Amino acid sequence: MSFLNHGFFRTLSILAATAVLVLIVLYPRAIAPDSGSVPHGWLVLLLYGMSIAWVHGFGFTPKHKIPHALLHPLVGWLALAVGIWKVFF
Repeated sequence: MSFLNHGFFRTLSILAATAVLVLIVLYPRAIAPDSGSVPHGWLVLLLYGMSIAWVHGFGFTPKHKIPHALLHPLVGWLALAVGIWKVFF
């Protein structure tokens, strides 16, 4: 069993995805003060990372090589980190 399948890391993924979801839904102005200045490319990366965190947190592991690589937790955490950095800072 991989260390990434451990319950702690799954819980961490769920908590990270929930934090991003709550922030974006409850306070969308944290992303941009108006709709014209939304960093769309970085927001897509952030939401991609959030989606992978949900997938990993709920325990789905693809068997095929390509989806497995695209939905790997390390890819998701990296996308979340870079997306948060570029969107919010």
